Amino acid sequence: MLPGELREALAGAMIETRYQPIVAMADGTPFAVEALARLNHPTLGTLSPDHFVPQMEDAGLAAQLTELVSHQAFTDMTGPFMRDLGLRVTVNFPLDVLLAPLALDRLEEQRVAAGIAPEHVIVELTESRPVEDMTTLRVSLEWLRTRGYKVVIDDVGPAVPRLDLLMELPFTAIKLDMGLVRQVDDNAEVKAFLASAIAQAHARGMAVIAEGVETVPLWRTMKAMGVDAAQGFLVARPLPVAAVPIWLTAWNEPPSFLLSSEVGG
Repeated sequence: MLPGELREALAGAMIETRYQPIVAMADGTPFAVEALARLNHPTLGTLSPDHFVPQMEDAGLAAQLTELVSHQAFTDMTGPFMRDLGLRVTVNFPLDVLLAPLALDRLEEQRVAAGIAPEHVIVELTESRPVEDMTTLRVSLEWLRTRGYKVVIDDVGPAVPRLDLLMELPFTAIKLDMGLVRQVDDNAEVKAFLASAIAQAHARGMAVIAEGVETVPLWRTMKAMGVDAAQGFLVARPLPVAAVPIWLTAWNEPPSFLLSSEVGG
């Protein structure tokens, strides 16, 4: 897409927000949904983030996209479909946006206007670019934590530059990279890395969320390794806002794998 098309998408009604549930592994309790952007292109169809978010970032439009998705998410969280569900919402912030004080001020303005408590908002750092300025990032994280927000590192894996230093910052949780999660039962090296990351996060008081949990064996492996929460197709695909309460009603009649004595491994 050309820069003009990207700006047109942001100015019009082409950006849609969908929601993927996150559940506790201990008992399957849903506690959050991640707001995920989709771009409804008139000729290309519905595009997933991989097909337009990097272009938005390269065009300098990441802050506008983040603000738009946050606004839609807060509107939906207080709207008729989700306001009484008691769920938190996760919004994705690219590094450049998270480091910008104006973007954080705008997030706070949006949250206050929507009447959402800060502890119900999770800001997720998307690792599309390496972190060069740890000091400024710490300032941003402390700004958010002081106000009551939760903050998560996305896509944790060995390819993340300076991961050890990132783990020293005041995040509340990490998300394990879905590509690694999918390999854990077949790759001893991947399993060793994930076990180390889980232990390191827990030692620092952070929760661990596994993305890409798509099968019952993966659920059981992640739970046995001490992961706290799961997100993936086994739980739910990204849902339109109107489908979230329908999914929740169905999920509250526990899936058979949650009732199995083998869930713990």
